[in-house]
Amino acid sequence: MAADKPNSVVVTGAAGDLGGAVVDSFLADGYRVYGGDVAPIRARPGLIASKLDVTERAQVFALAKQAAAESALKVWVNVAGLFEAARVIEADPDVWNTVIAINLTGTFHGCAAALSVMAGAGGRIVNVGSLSGQLGGLSVHPAYGASKAGVHALTKAYALEGAKHDVYCNAVAPGPIDGRMTAKFSPGTLAKIRASIPGKRLATMDEVVHAIRYLADDRAGHTTGAILQVNGGVLMTG
Repeated sequence: MAADKPNSVVVTGAAGDLGGAVVDSFLADGYRVYGGDVAPIRARPGLIASKLDVTERAQVFALAKQAAAESALKVWVNVAGLFEAARVIEADPDVWNTVIAINLTGTFHGCAAALSVMAGAGGRIVNVGSLSGQLGGLSVHPAYGASKAGVHALTKAYALEGAKHDVYCNAVAPGPIDGRMTAKFSPGTLAKIRASIPGKRLATMDEVVHAIRYLADDRAGHTTGAILQVNGGVLMTG
């Protein structure tokens, strides 16, 4: 019976900085975690790792069916994403196609797969958007901001549909996070980014994980379709 199954969460992009931190947070609270990524995922107790290309819809749906069959799937977190630093005027169209496929289409597949197995039983979907999806971006390939703006709109679409099935869908929209992504910027660009933030610092990984965990928790209650900003007040300075 479902009541005898362990509570679980699916985390895509589980090999990355943020995805790995989300995995660790849920494991610490006793969840079974199904982590998917094209890159190898560090093994830890309670984690079921799988090779997952989020652009391949069949793979994403197979992971959803596995998690729902073996456990009580409560949460799905779409973290998988690709970031490319680039001058807009030099933006490569091949990079555009790849970023859109992973960040936007991959999140679409994740939302659809999660809803397909959560409908009726209920659950929560959390997407990872970005400040770039609201403002564009400094020295960021335009596909990144475009894909994340799409994630924000996608979140609202699945929130509206999910409400009919007891499935809540929200997103976090972090500003720059201290990690491997921001390490792609030149020191000069990174200094400009810090200077544009009222608090003059980047977000920490823990701060973004905390926001994700709030939206993933039943105590978030009636919250759905929300885009939770974690940007140090950047949007208030324009």
